[in-house]
Amino acid sequence: MTNIPTIDISPLLFQSDEQSKIDISKSIRHACETVGFFQIIGHGIDKDLIDNMVNEAQRFFQQSSEEKQDYAVHKWNRLNSNTYRGYFPSSINGKEGLDLCSPYMNCEHKLVKKGDPLHELNKWKINEILIKYWDEMWRIGIELLRAIARAFDLDVFYFDKFLDDRSTGGAGTISTFRLNFYPQIENATPVSIGVDDGEPLSCEEHCDGCLFTILYQHEIGGLQIEIENGKWMDVPVIPYAFVINTGKCLERWTNGCLKAVKHRVKLLKQERLSIPFFLEPSYSTPIIPLPTINCTHKYDPITYGQYITESNKKFKEYQRDENDSS
Repeated sequence: MTNIPTIDISPLLFQSDEQSKIDISKSIRHACETVGFFQIIGHGIDKDLIDNMVNEAQRFFQQSSEEKQDYAVHKWNRLNSNTYRGYFPSSINGKEGLDLCSPYMNCEHKLVKKGDPLHELNKWKINEILIKYWDEMWRIGIELLRAIARAFDLDVFYFDKFLDDRSTGGAGTISTFRLNFYPQIENATPVSIGVDDGEPLSCEEHCDGCLFTILYQHEIGGLQIEIENGKWMDVPVIPYAFVINTGKCLERWTNGCLKAVKHRVKLLKQERLSIPFFLEPSYSTPIIPLPTINCTHKYDPITYGQYITESNKKFKEYQRDENDSS
C-alpha cells in the first residue's frame, strides 16, 4: 500500500546538527522518487498568518462577478493587457483562480516593460498579508531545494542562484502564487472523467510543470494522486500542514530520478478553497541534468522560460488564444 509521507522539516529550518538535515533531505528525496507527494509539518509558519491568508482569498472570491472581472486576464477582459497574471472564471474548467507574481518583481526591467507574459505585474493589490505569506512560501521552497541539493551530493546552495536572477540582470523569480476556488454547485457537470476509473472530476488529471508545488488545503479535501496500477489515493487534509509535490521541471532537472505524478480533484458538491505556490526557476535558467547525475541524459537542454511556456499550453486555464471564445 502506497502512503503519502508526512515529514517534519523543522531540522532544515532551525538550528540542528548536519546529520539531522541530511536524514530529512534523504527522506524528501525518497518521497519524490517513490510517491511524488509528501506533506510537511514543522514548517514554522504561524497559524494566524495561514488563517489570514484564507480570509484574503475568501475576500477576493466573495466579490461579485463584475468586481472580479476587473482583474481578469485579457481573454475575459479586453481592457486588461495581462494575458497570464490575473483572474480566470470558473466557466473555463470548473474552478476560478487568481494567478499572482512575486511582489518583488523588478518593475523597471525590460521584460516587464515589454509586457512579456511571464513578467506581468499584478492587477490585484498585494497587501501585507500576501507579502508575508509569499515570503514564507519562498523560505520553504528554498529549503526544500537545499534538501534536494544535499540529497544529490551538491553544494547546499546549488539551486539558489537559479531561482532569483535579479543579481545577474534578470527581473526576479517568475514563481506563481495562486488562489483557487471551487464554487458550490449542486448539479455540477464534471470538468472531466477519470481515464482509468470513470471518476467525475472537479479538476482534470495533470502534472504540475514547476519545481515544487507547495499547497495549502483548507478544510475540504478531494485531492487525489495516481499510484501504481492506475489507482488513485486521497490526500488527507492535515490541519496547517502543506502538501508538496514534485513538478515536471524538477523531474527533468534530475534526469527522471524524481518523479512528477498525476493528480486531480474529485467532483465536489461543496465549496473548496486551495492555495498553491508554484516554485519556479528564473526565466533564463538552463534546465540541464544535475552535475552529479552520471548517466545518459534523457532530456535536451532548455531554458525555463521556453519550457514553462510550452508546458502551460496543456492547461485549460492557460489556453488563451484570442480566437477562442470559451
